[in-house]
Amino acid sequence: MASFKPAKQLHPPEKGSDFAFPFLPYDIQLDFMKTLYTVIHSGGIGIFESPTGTGKSLSLTCGTLTWLKDYVRLMEAELQEKIARLRVEIARLEKENESSSDWISGQYSAMGQRKELDELNHFKQSIEEYQKHLLRMKDRAALHKIRLGKIRPKDDMLREEPLQQDVTIDEDEFLLPEDSDGSDEEPEADREKDEERYRPVQVIFCSRTHSQLSQVVSEVKETEHSKDLRLMSLASRQSLCINADVRKLKSSTLINERCLELLNKGGKSKASAGDEGDDGRSVKKRRKLTQSCPYYNQRAIEGLKNGILFEVPDIEDLVKAGKREHACPYYASRAAIPDAQVLMVPYQLILHRRTRQQSGIRLQDAILIIDEAHNLLDTISAIHSQEVRLEQLRLANVHLSAYKARYFSRFSTKNLLRINQLIFIATRLGKVLSPEGSSTNRSRMLETQELLLEGDIFNLNLSDILSFCERSRIAQKVHGFAQSVAPELLEQNAQSIRSKVGTTSKGSTSELKSLLKNLEEDYKNKSQKKKAGRPASKQAVEPAPVSNQENNQQLQSKPSVTNAIRPLINFLECLVEDASGGSGDSRVMISFDEKDPSQASMKYLLLNPGGKFEDVVESCRSVVLAGGTMQPTEELTEQVFRNCRERVTIKSYPHVVPKDAVLPIALGRGPTGKEFLFNYNNKHNVEMLDELQSTLLNISQVVPHGVVVFFSSYDFLDLFTRKLEESGNRARLEERKKVFREPKTPGQVEKTLSEYGRAARSATGAILFSVVGGKLSEGLNFSDQLGRCVVVVGLPYPNRTSPELCERMRYLDRSLAGATSGASSAGNEYYENLCMKAVNQCIGRAVRHIRDYAAVILLDTRYCTGERIRRKLPVWISERMECAERYGQAHGKLVKFFRDHKAKHVEETQ
Repeated sequence: MASFKPAKQLHPPEKGSDFAFPFLPYDIQLDFMKTLYTVIHSGGIGIFESPTGTGKSLSLTCGTLTWLKDYVRLMEAELQEKIARLRVEIARLEKENESSSDWISGQYSAMGQRKELDELNHFKQSIEEYQKHLLRMKDRAALHKIRLGKIRPKDDMLREEPLQQDVTIDEDEFLLPEDSDGSDEEPEADREKDEERYRPVQVIFCSRTHSQLSQVVSEVKETEHSKDLRLMSLASRQSLCINADVRKLKSSTLINERCLELLNKGGKSKASAGDEGDDGRSVKKRRKLTQSCPYYNQRAIEGLKNGILFEVPDIEDLVKAGKREHACPYYASRAAIPDAQVLMVPYQLILHRRTRQQSGIRLQDAILIIDEAHNLLDTISAIHSQEVRLEQLRLANVHLSAYKARYFSRFSTKNLLRINQLIFIATRLGKVLSPEGSSTNRSRMLETQELLLEGDIFNLNLSDILSFCERSRIAQKVHGFAQSVAPELLEQNAQSIRSKVGTTSKGSTSELKSLLKNLEEDYKNKSQKKKAGRPASKQAVEPAPVSNQENNQQLQSKPSVTNAIRPLINFLECLVEDASGGSGDSRVMISFDEKDPSQASMKYLLLNPGGKFEDVVESCRSVVLAGGTMQPTEELTEQVFRNCRERVTIKSYPHVVPKDAVLPIALGRGPTGKEFLFNYNNKHNVEMLDELQSTLLNISQVVPHGVVVFFSSYDFLDLFTRKLEESGNRARLEERKKVFREPKTPGQVEKTLSEYGRAARSATGAILFSVVGGKLSEGLNFSDQLGRCVVVVGLPYPNRTSPELCERMRYLDRSLAGATSGASSAGNEYYENLCMKAVNQCIGRAVRHIRDYAAVILLDTRYCTGERIRRKLPVWISERMECAERYGQAHGKLVKFFRDHKAKHVEETQ
């Protein structure tokens, strides 16, 4: 369908009220919204740095939604004008043709005008039909609410109903459908119908966590934009599932698989039992007692979608509404995607192409906003990396071979071929990692094509194999088979294989043959028992029902069987993605473990994350990256936007707090004059550790309430705390501040933060030892008394000997040769940027709102002497930072800073 874009330029409003900003905006907020408005309308790319506490998210949403409303009004007005103008022009041409001798040329001109008019009328009609569709949705939502109000579900209906478990094992449940290897192309009629439909401009708002997205949604609700706004929050099944039996599973992978299993069961027809053949197999499917998911009801899902779409819901709202209406929030949110004006999504739903396509999200002509985008490239790399271990490959071989043996005579030829190909791939990749199959047991890097050649799988069509895996859901079926059919035999065999990983492949082959023989005997025994217990009549006998409690006990008593196929499929997906993106942009890292050969692994590494994001940029109308600490921005312009630099606008805003609210100090020496140089060579320098202890003792005496200290690694933190105990300074420090340290287990983080918060707000205060890049360095809020001082010890450079890091640096040196300024290579620039982005995140934990204040102390002489390092700090820090040559200077500034703010606080309270 032909589209229409207005020719007139839109100009941003001049006042904050015109943006529907809920408060009187600061100057930087108004400038942010106006610049954002211009960037979006011009189809540009915006990189915005605005510190936490400056209303960044609210500025993003108000600026974008104001443009969206203005654009729709402008488009409809210009469309009407152009249609009217064409009608006048056609009438004029027709009148001229009546008296013209060259009527052929006149008709040709009129024909072109009529064609354009027909296309515009068709476009206008599609808009009107879409608007009628929205009105019908609103009407259905209103009726749905009335119906819910009249027929309120009973309390017991709102409780999660446990699923009725299988009473008997249905062999056919795990059998692949005949058409598993068929075409998955969308029917031509459906594709044409989809193309004919009007699709409004959609805003896609991404952030790192669901809590951050929920915070943005709550801010939107407080604005005038929330009226008649169609917004939908998307999340994984793990976040949205309301089925108690599914939700209690440990991992998102298990939750996804269980959900799909239940949907598949719901779609099956339940047939009565039939005769058995000579081999004990049922000719017809036995009647099953297993229910599908009680929340997967299309009518209820449609009602939930219509009702919640206009209510600006966050994840919590969706879950509550789903429980109230007994409908699945996950599928309701997916169904709302085409009709939503704004989608709130986590990173991975957008940044991973396959996941995005499976979710039904279209980027064409969309406005993409990525908040907290400081680690965009690293996030893309992590999303597209996948590791598979030798143990997993051999388990996949075992499970697939056992599955094939059980159903061999019932597979179609195509399905059997695909299963054999998967077994072959698992075997060949396992040989690359096995001690006897590898030419060398040293870790190495391979290009993707080299791995395919070494594994002898270069001639297989991996795309077709993965399409088969997706359509047949073979990972779920083989996993279900492994769990239900003699799991103790599978587990026993898996343990035997693990014990023989370091010996020979013949041992594994003999174990596999033994397993298949045991499975066959087990199956025959079960078949004979069923025959012996079957009545003479051929009528099906319905088994006695089993209580949920008994079923749960039975399930818990079964040994757990891991899904061994999923890691293999995920790894193959990376190889296929690599083939579609071009060669040379990735590597496969082969690693060996001398102590445990079963832990040998191959890991797919994406070296060019910018290439993946270029596809996103080309599809979207406009892309906006925002964050509190976006420095250094050169990384983005060089790796992602180097082919479209003319579209890029970079804005870095100061903090909204007064200049005297932040005291950044670069400190190169301690109280005794010892220089601070926390590099690898000085890691165990006793004198420097002593100097660090003295410095923190002095800081704790001056700074009120909470002090957060970030160390470069857990090893360095362990070393420092050990020295602190041995020197007796821990007791001295406890006299001034209560001491806490970041826990290594995630489950203890919330408890530690709660106890630290109570202590920091007390008169004594507290000091928290944390790690750069750890659990407390990003996404947490140390505002007010929780973080009156942030100390960063050293420069947290990553381990330069890491094979993965070395390969990335070499790739950047090759691909971006000459792109960086100065003597530094692109690889060294990347290495330095990793360090500085981590430092900037630590700095951003303090000063979270306009009335907040804090000191930021950077302990290392390189902060004073390195101009490149200072340039990569946030603007609001680098502009105010002072370098103290002696500790006494820094100490005096700290005393004055907190004395002045204490006096100011006293004045404000009087």
